[in-house]
Amino acid sequence: MNPVETLEPAPPPVEPFWGWIDAGWFLASLPLCFIASLLAMRSVDGFFGLAMSLAGRTLTLQAFMYILIFGALWFILQLRHNLSLWPALHFPVGLRRAAALIPAGCLLALAIAFLGSVLNVREVDNPLLRLLKDPLSTALVGLFASTLGPAAEEALFRGFLQPLIQKTAGVVAAILSTSLLFAALHGPQYGWSWRHVLLLLLVSSAFGATRARYNSTGASTLVHAAYNMTFFIGYLLQGRTLPAHG
Repeated sequence: MNPVETLEPAPPPVEPFWGWIDAGWFLASLPLCFIASLLAMRSVDGFFGLAMSLAGRTLTLQAFMYILIFGALWFILQLRHNLSLWPALHFPVGLRRAAALIPAGCLLALAIAFLGSVLNVREVDNPLLRLLKDPLSTALVGLFASTLGPAAEEALFRGFLQPLIQKTAGVVAAILSTSLLFAALHGPQYGWSWRHVLLLLLVSSAFGATRARYNSTGASTLVHAAYNMTFFIGYLLQGRTLPAHG
């Protein structure tokens, strides 16, 4: 009797489970997300009329866009690959790790502020800071900058794109390329000042390194949120323009 052959288990699939075709689908969905955001904003304007402040309208439009981006990512991961959004992007993070990452984000903000002073970063006409006209608008901007904003940006740059590029070209190329995209997204806010863009590149690289170090988008999101909130509190205390805010 021939011995029964033992079958070796198949190797687990390599993460990320999505590919460049999925990135193409996501890119194609962005114009639709933008149009849908404008249509949703028109409905909100029709309901509230002139009662909403400039900050409320701006943040509501951006929130619609971010929510639809989450929807596009969900569509790609859930319907094309049968993956749940948060676990697939490695968002869950433990309380002990979170307790260490939040101070790290605060320290990163202080380091960037110091570097900004060394580089003699000058004040620019930042559209975000124009929204801080009253206490309610200020509170809305601070809440958005430390919650939905970082979560959506990290889901896109560090959760979806960075692992895909890393699988193709390595971790260093993934961090650098997503940081360039991140800086390009925020550069217009600072008039393409090279000092601000440099700081944005450094900040984004820190977020990317956190994502790679802990294999967690939730980790980079916490650092990003703490970084934003530290700068926002610094602005409220000093009344100055921030050197680099993502």
